Amino acid sequence: MILDIPKIERIEFPGGKAKIKWDEFNQRIKIVNFEGELNYLMNELIALSKGNKVGKIFSIVPKDKVTVFKEQGFIMEAKIPHFIKGEPGYFLSKFMAPERKMSLSIPEEEEVLIKAREYIEEDYHYEKYDQYIIRNAYLADAEQLAALYDSTFETYPSPMNDREYIKFIMDHEVFFKIAVFDNQIISAASADMDPKYLNVEMTDCATYKEHRGKGLMGRLIFELEKEMQSRAYKVLYSTARATSVGMNIVFSKHNYEYGGRLVNHCHICGQFEDMNIWVKEL
Repeated sequence: MILDIPKIERIEFPGGKAKIKWDEFNQRIKIVNFEGELNYLMNELIALSKGNKVGKIFSIVPKDKVTVFKEQGFIMEAKIPHFIKGEPGYFLSKFMAPERKMSLSIPEEEEVLIKAREYIEEDYHYEKYDQYIIRNAYLADAEQLAALYDSTFETYPSPMNDREYIKFIMDHEVFFKIAVFDNQIISAASADMDPKYLNVEMTDCATYKEHRGKGLMGRLIFELEKEMQSRAYKVLYSTARATSVGMNIVFSKHNYEYGGRLVNHCHICGQFEDMNIWVKEL
């Protein structure tokens, strides 16, 4: 049995229905889509939140729905161009608890963002290392991938330390690139593809400590980009820990643009953390 996977639920309310993703581990609900009046849906979600420690409700919506969400107390945290059938997607959040809305790391995060933007490059060039093999990941790699993620993160927003979960997502539109050293996977990153809207989340970036600082993650992102471009995807985006200098630099180097910050969005490394949105159009 796979644990901690966000539950997809369909709920009905007066005059409408909705599809939501209820993520118990990250204590948040995503409104995937809905029909009807948002205020009736929110009545249902607020009641659900009170009994289940939900601190945040969010949705990524087109421009014509922004106003109605703001009327329900949502605030805009980020914008992703061409996210919804070629149109921008607006990341709107409603915080259900005052402490979930408060971030104590903003000064540090701003310094990280300033530093990351100093590394913008016109063309990405990667170093070639004879000792590393860069390749696609396969189902047989799931156990080594799970060990990598278990070693890298104290906690992670999804159960990437579970090999069965990794196999599950590999069969559901998630594509991995890995770096191998001495027959061991030592670095990995993935592309979570949305074939309906042609957007891709670049995610699950991890490298063993002893192999960091060699440009491996940049190389994996570069290879994933080439693969996604060959599959005709239109926009790439990533959520990087706002305090992580290295990961923010990686995306800035690859000419991703900063799209906003999601406050206390993911439970990672033992606590809720802010996440920076980085976006690149192909």
